[in-house]
Amino acid sequence: MRLSSRSVISCSVVTLCGALLVLAVPAAGAVAGLAAVPPTLSDLQVWATAGSRVGFEAEKVGNRRGLLWVDRFGAQRPRPLRTHAPAHMAEIDQVAAGPNGSWGCLERGVGNTESYYVVDLVTKHGKATRIDTAGGPTGTEGGPRVSSIPSLVGDGSFLGYLYVKPAGGVILYQITSTGHRKLIAHLAGASAPAQAVIANGHLALREFDGSIAVFTTKGRPLATIPAKADQVALTASRVVVHTTNHQLAVYNLEGSLVHAWPLAHHLTALAAYGRYAAFTDDHTVRAIRLSNGTDRIISRAGNGWFFTGLSLEAPGAVVPHTTRQAGTFRVTLRFLPMAKLRSVLG
Repeated sequence: MRLSSRSVISCSVVTLCGALLVLAVPAAGAVAGLAAVPPTLSDLQVWATAGSRVGFEAEKVGNRRGLLWVDRFGAQRPRPLRTHAPAHMAEIDQVAAGPNGSWGCLERGVGNTESYYVVDLVTKHGKATRIDTAGGPTGTEGGPRVSSIPSLVGDGSFLGYLYVKPAGGVILYQITSTGHRKLIAHLAGASAPAQAVIANGHLALREFDGSIAVFTTKGRPLATIPAKADQVALTASRVVVHTTNHQLAVYNLEGSLVHAWPLAHHLTALAAYGRYAAFTDDHTVRAIRLSNGTDRIISRAGNGWFFTGLSLEAPGAVVPHTTRQAGTFRVTLRFLPMAKLRSVLG
C-alpha cells in the first residue's frame, strides 16, 4: 500500500530518504493496556500487514532517522533493523510480509524512455538479498514493451511476486527463504494485473478491465469474475469486490456471486477478513458484515485528520491516521481490535 498518488504499475522515481519500519501489533486485549504513545511517523509512504505484523516506510520515527526498524506496536523506541538501503535500490515502492519475519521490497520506476524493477528479500536479521530485476530501455513513449514486476504478494506464509513478460503473460514467482526465486506457474488468463491480493493460499488479481482472476498460490486457476471492479479484497473463502457502480459484491473462490450490497459511501480503501470487510472514506472507517450488508462506523479521523489506507487482519484493522503540518504529513497508526467489529456488527 502506498500513500501517494502513484499507481500500482506506473510510478515516478524519487530518491529514498525514508525508513521502512516493521512493527508487531499486539492482540486486542493488550491494546487497551498500552501506556506508551505510538511514535509519529513523518511522510509515511508504503506499508503492509500480515497477521500481527505491520511493515512500512517513513522518513522519520519520532525524532530519529533510519531505514529498517523492528518493535512492538505502540512502543516509543523502535529498534533499527538496517541502517542503510540495499546498494542496488533507490526507493521502496511496495513491501509485503514473508515467512519467519521476512519482508519483500519492490522498487519500480516507469519513465518515457526506460522502465526498471528490483525485488529484494530482507530477513528478520536485516540481511538484504536481490531476488530479481526487470525492465529496460523503451525508446520514445510508445516504444517496445519490456518485462515488468508490477506487484509483490505476501501474507506472512507465502511471499512472491508477479512477473509480466513483454508479450503480456504473467508469471507467479515465489521468494524462497534462502533468497532465491522459484517459478510457480504461468497464470493462465491473467494479462495486466492492476492489483494483487493474497490470503490463505489464494491469489486474486484485478485486471485493468475490472475483471478478477482467482488462483491458488500454486498457480491453479479457480475463477474469472467479470466484476467491473475498482478494488478487490480477499478472505479465506470470499472474494470481496467494490464495483464501479458502488456495490460491494461478495463471491466465493469459484466465482459464484454470494451477496451484493449497495454502498452509499465514497470508498477510498477496502480490506476484508473472516466475516467482515472494512473500508474508508477519508474521514471515517466503516465495517460491513458480509453476510447481511450491515455497515457501521467504527472510527472517525477527527478535525484536521484523515485516513490513508486500511488493512484488516485477525487482530483487527490498522489505518494510518494522518494530518498535514507545515507541509509535512504526520502519521500515527490507529489499531481497531477485531472485538470492536464484532461488538457493532455481531
